[in-house]
Amino acid sequence: NGARSCASCHAPELAFTDGYRKSLSIDGFNVTRNSPSLINAKYFSSLTWADTAIKDFITQMDRPMFSEHPQEMGWKGNESVILDRLNQDPVYQQLLKQVFPHKKQYTTDLVKNAIAAFEETLVSFNAPYDRYLRGQTNALSPSARRGMNLFFSGRTKCGVCHEGKLLGGENFANVGLYNVGDTNTYPVSDRGLFNNTKNPDDDGSFRIPSLRNVLLTAPYMHDGSVATIEEVIDIYVSGGRNITDGPHAGDGRKNAKKDMRVKPFTLTGEERKDLIAFLASLTDSSVLNNPRWKNPF
Repeated sequence: NGARSCASCHAPELAFTDGYRKSLSIDGFNVTRNSPSLINAKYFSSLTWADTAIKDFITQMDRPMFSEHPQEMGWKGNESVILDRLNQDPVYQQLLKQVFPHKKQYTTDLVKNAIAAFEETLVSFNAPYDRYLRGQTNALSPSARRGMNLFFSGRTKCGVCHEGKLLGGENFANVGLYNVGDTNTYPVSDRGLFNNTKNPDDDGSFRIPSLRNVLLTAPYMHDGSVATIEEVIDIYVSGGRNITDGPHAGDGRKNAKKDMRVKPFTLTGEERKDLIAFLASLTDSSVLNNPRWKNPF
């Protein structure tokens, strides 16, 4: 409709997320899930919140471009209209000549390849935490260093799931966010990997997200149902989320399919501050300031 772009849901200033609980489609309806960050997505073995079969940007793009219920981008049935806009736009015509000199006009495949090439550049490994690991000991404040030790400690076990250089992004888990009616299920509208595998053991399993730039990407979880990082920490301290009323009422802490690594632990007020200071150290300012990633228009 001329009013939405990829950046509508993946804004550079929000680490390529959008700040909404669930992103909006072109017709104003919410899509199923929270918009994930695209930073470092090139390194993931699969993409999206809960589909191990989608392994590359080209394949992944089919979902937002051609989905119908709701229409995220609205390409289906409108391809010729959208491509005509690109082919008649003098700016895009000039870019076509520069980047694809042997192509005379845009096609859907060419558009997808161009977007994928851009997504391949979205790499972030220069946060204060990275500089600390490279030997710049003053890159982390004392509070952030204490938080780092907590994060990787046997008490919190945050680093067991949010592991490796990406601090997550590779594996899937049920973290006890829901237990609808105490029946060990997630809301029927989105049951994670189960939607594709139909394996009951996969009910509620979603991608464990990378925590890089995490303070820029609220709200949290696959459905954006947790507003702040403080609330996220509260859920993990409790070993899951207990919803006491409403259609999704149930004690996620007691979900039998919850990952065994998610167990309650204790934190003092100061330790919470330290943990958040460490999470803040995962913010790479180049995400905000890199001119190559900003809106060129």
